[in-house]
Amino acid sequence: MDRRVAWIILTTVTVFKNSHVHIIGAGIAGLAAAVHLSQESQSISIYESAPRAGGRCRSFHDPQLGCTIDNGNHLMMGGNYAILEYLSLIGASDQLIGASDKTFPFVDLTTNEHWCLKPSAGPIPWWIFDASRRVPKTSPWDYFSALRILDAKPQETVADC
Repeated sequence: MDRRVAWIILTTVTVFKNSHVHIIGAGIAGLAAAVHLSQESQSISIYESAPRAGGRCRSFHDPQLGCTIDNGNHLMMGGNYAILEYLSLIGASDQLIGASDKTFPFVDLTTNEHWCLKPSAGPIPWWIFDASRRVPKTSPWDYFSALRILDAKPQETVADC
């Protein structure tokens, strides 16, 4: 869950204890907010315009392709502690099946170029130093430039960094 959302939830629980909370949207963030608030015995209403909860995380049948499409958060890394905590809170930790091979295949539809991103295990991204494991035509310096976001000002966007 986004830290700002978590802060708002904690503030709401602290300031408006025993009030009724209205949550707009039953996507992952809305559902996570509801779960956290329900643990604080908050009275909750969730409003969703779609016919089902889950937001972008859903599956649907594509008649043109003749198969089921999984839509939504396609890449969930082990470092996403918020989603792992959420799965634990709803009793679904044992329902998550991780890939045994941490390889992520990509294709550039314009050039038909294929490659695989192969991150290393652990918090240090050693894989960026191996050209066969990163995006073609990139260098380790391309990845280090992302660290500028750590010094971003509140009013800056990702593009500003």
